[in-house]
Amino acid sequence: MEEVTTEETVRESWVKDAFKKGFILALIHIIVFVSLYFLASSKLTGFSYLFFIIALNLGYAIFHSIQLRRAEGGYIGFGAVFKYVFVLLASSGLIQIVFSVIFLLVEPQYPTVMADSQLDTSMYWAQKFGAPQEALDKMQADFDHEEIVGRYSLSGLPFSFGLGLIFYCIGAVIVALIVRKNMPEKF
Repeated sequence: MEEVTTEETVRESWVKDAFKKGFILALIHIIVFVSLYFLASSKLTGFSYLFFIIALNLGYAIFHSIQLRRAEGGYIGFGAVFKYVFVLLASSGLIQIVFSVIFLLVEPQYPTVMADSQLDTSMYWAQKFGAPQEALDKMQADFDHEEIVGRYSLSGLPFSFGLGLIFYCIGAVIVALIVRKNMPEKF
């Protein structure tokens, strides 16, 4: 039998690897999310959680992209890293969306809890920056609770995933710029 290594089998291997790494990243996100939801749900709408998620995604993607670069012989182009990271992050996001659907079925109060938490976080930061009481009252009166509940409900998940794809693309560009290493040109 003839062993054939084609471009298609190489492509399949990095795609499978990206999906596998995306699955692991999704599990990490799910564990952190469920832990925080039941221990301190107010932290899920804070800036510290957002920064943690960004750092986790970028750090994880950079680490595995460097591993891919090493496996490729120490050199990898921008496009290859971009595709790898985008598939990794998008697959993680897709798994998280599926988990969110299941979580909403198990915990129907989730959208309300998150909307209340978002209002509390907004009020906290407004107070922290010294907003006058009239501004706080107006902020609370203008807060559209139903709109925020909708963002966390089943109908808001497709929009969340679409928005996530934009951020995954930006993250993939950042990681690709950091990790790429072109082979030196010979004259």
